[in-house]
Amino acid sequence: MTTTTTRARPTWPDLPAAVRAGIEARLGAQVTGWTSHDGGYSQGLASTLRTDRGAVFVKAVGPEHSFTVGLYRQEAERVALLGDGVPAPRLRWLAEVGVAGGLDWVVLAFDAVDGHAPAQPWRELELRAVLDLAVEVGTHEVGAGVLPEFAAELPAHLTGRLAAERPEGLASYDPWLAQHLDRLATLELEAPAAVAGNRLVHGDLRGDNALLVGGGSGRGAARVRAVAVDWAYPGRGAAFCDLVGMLPAVQVEGGPAPEEALRLRPLPAGTDGDAVTAYLVALTGYFVHSSLQTPVPGIPHLRAFQRAQGEVCVAWLRRRLGG
Repeated sequence: MTTTTTRARPTWPDLPAAVRAGIEARLGAQVTGWTSHDGGYSQGLASTLRTDRGAVFVKAVGPEHSFTVGLYRQEAERVALLGDGVPAPRLRWLAEVGVAGGLDWVVLAFDAVDGHAPAQPWRELELRAVLDLAVEVGTHEVGAGVLPEFAAELPAHLTGRLAAERPEGLASYDPWLAQHLDRLATLELEAPAAVAGNRLVHGDLRGDNALLVGGGSGRGAARVRAVAVDWAYPGRGAAFCDLVGMLPAVQVEGGPAPEEALRLRPLPAGTDGDAVTAYLVALTGYFVHSSLQTPVPGIPHLRAFQRAQGEVCVAWLRRRLGG
């Protein structure tokens, strides 16, 4: 099961001239080349820009995409709070560049990572590296009040909404889901407590939010490792959240089913099985409910990706609950 990206991001020549000039002024260098990174699920530019002063990774989005504008600002705020040693590229700066009419583009610049995105379908060596990354992120402790509590931002009410509203599109999923929604809505109430903790949670970790570095062949070649990018949602929570949260996308993108992936990289020691189930219920409600909403402008493939993850979640949840 795989999904296909049906849109291409804007590239450097597509940006308004004033935005290109503003970026070059902030870089203090002229852009001589670019490589667009077309994966992911936002509408903006995401390119490695080459200059005579080296490479830099830049994200930029226009004011017509107000949600993404807010997300980029939030990312700049939160990534600055990550502790030392977190596997993430360094944020250089956030800029707001005006164009005609007084509307600002939001631009983020990061250190460029000399790496590449994981292949689809997944290759086992690369999958192991990203699964290890999910666990590594959860080894970092976060003090109270440094980042938002992951539980507070978890959409742990959408399974209950599905149970109450019974939308027409629900019938397109495995009938087991509709038959057990009332029980699942009760389990969902436990999700906020289930994901509470004092560990770093990326909050949106998938293959398209990871870069692989190292590798090669021959004696002495470095092992493949992964770095997490797109830190718009980091929070403070349980160590297992990123690993569990990425597994539906792994299967959708040609990897193994969640249980098989967890044989490659088990959950952190001491993880409570009931907590995993409660979190999975919340994820299921999120993906199923989201998949039934209208398409998002500029991201036509998003709902299909959410649908595919929802189907994986339902099947995984059914197996965990003995359905």
